[in-house]
Amino acid sequence: MNVVPGDYRQNAMISEIARIARFIAVGAFNTALGYALIITGILLGFGDYAANIFGFALSLPISYLLHRRITFQAHSRTTLSEAMLYAVAFIIAFCVNLGVLAAGRKLGYTDHYLVQLLAICAYAAVFYVLTRLLAFRVNGHESTPQC
Repeated sequence: MNVVPGDYRQNAMISEIARIARFIAVGAFNTALGYALIITGILLGFGDYAANIFGFALSLPISYLLHRRITFQAHSRTTLSEAMLYAVAFIIAFCVNLGVLAAGRKLGYTDHYLVQLLAICAYAAVFYVLTRLLAFRVNGHESTPQC
């Protein structure tokens, strides 16, 4: 079967939209879990930064497994390289998250739930782009039309 260039782009776009939808679904679950853990940390008196670290540290392994399997549909064995790139993507996105928290605090929103939610959203956007381009680019079994 011959693939027309326009068909390839359309298929690639549909594939990417499906991947983003899976990312959002997995992310919604993981965000709810992480946010609940962050709020728990705040209620336990951890403060903004410690509560944020607490929530992300406990939900990161779950995030990795779900995104690897569901979002990016990787069925190959996990490699050290993939795990390290995932960790790099996480660290960068987490720094963005902390930047949003710092900005919120500077504006006077200390220990504020909405700032935490905004920080999570910023993290998620950066994290998708980085995991898509770094961690799961090679091992993520990208969907490309077969001729």
